[in-house]
Amino acid sequence: MTLERGNAFTPVASATMIWPWGTSVAAGAVAGAASLLLNLGNGPLSMLSSGATTAIFFFAMVGGGVAILGGKGDRRARRYAGQYPWRFAAAPAMVGGAGTALVSFVLSALGGSLIGGLFGAIAAGIGTAAVIWVILGIMGMVAGNKR
Repeated sequence: MTLERGNAFTPVASATMIWPWGTSVAAGAVAGAASLLLNLGNGPLSMLSSGATTAIFFFAMVGGGVAILGGKGDRRARRYAGQYPWRFAAAPAMVGGAGTALVSFVLSALGGSLIGGLFGAIAAGIGTAAVIWVILGIMGMVAGNKR
């Protein structure tokens, strides 16, 4: 897959070519475990939901942040992330938003709230994606073109 301007899949290709898998998985695991432990008294579904969604959020956020700021990876992908920070930030935002929505829906459906869980999951996914997109876009604008 090439990293030319007109390619529709360029943000996804750019994000996956420089994605720090080990760092992002470790950050997601640590943050998810901490969130799970902080919510021990809230019941099993709430505990699992908060732990899993926090892990997904930090997986996408740390992965995207290290991809923008790190020194490893494909130079073309890093240049693309610096030139088009908002397009690059869309890929981690979609991963974080979709993962959060899916986990939220499944765990609320297991709790018995199917329709309300669907709308809540959509809102949680859109909110998570928006936060990740804005933070990584600003990081890319500020630090992306320095290299």
